Amino acid sequence: MLGIVSRKSLGRMRPAVSALRNYSSAEKQVAIRDALNSALDEEMSTDPKVFLMGEEVGEYQGAYKISKGLLDKYGPDRVLDTPITELALLGLELVLLTMVLSLL
Repeated sequence: MLGIVSRKSLGRMRPAVSALRNYSSAEKQVAIRDALNSALDEEMSTDPKVFLMGEEVGEYQGAYKISKGLLDKYGPDRVLDTPITELALLGLELVLLTMVLSLL
């Protein structure tokens, strides 16, 4: 049954972490917004096709400053401010979706 684990099976369970990953043993405290900013920055630097699109993510650097510094680093072609209206944002997303599907 899903979600039910007996005590007997707990001893046989293996960790889900792959042995191939090398994690630092030092504990590091990172704010969630800094972790998100770092992840966005890492993905954008790795793949030039990745871009960030959202309400106030460019000039205002996103709510809670998650996209802070990304506009300066990657420019307005990859960090796109979208309209605050949901219908305009939906239209833009549908256009992007059709562009991606046409590439498949």
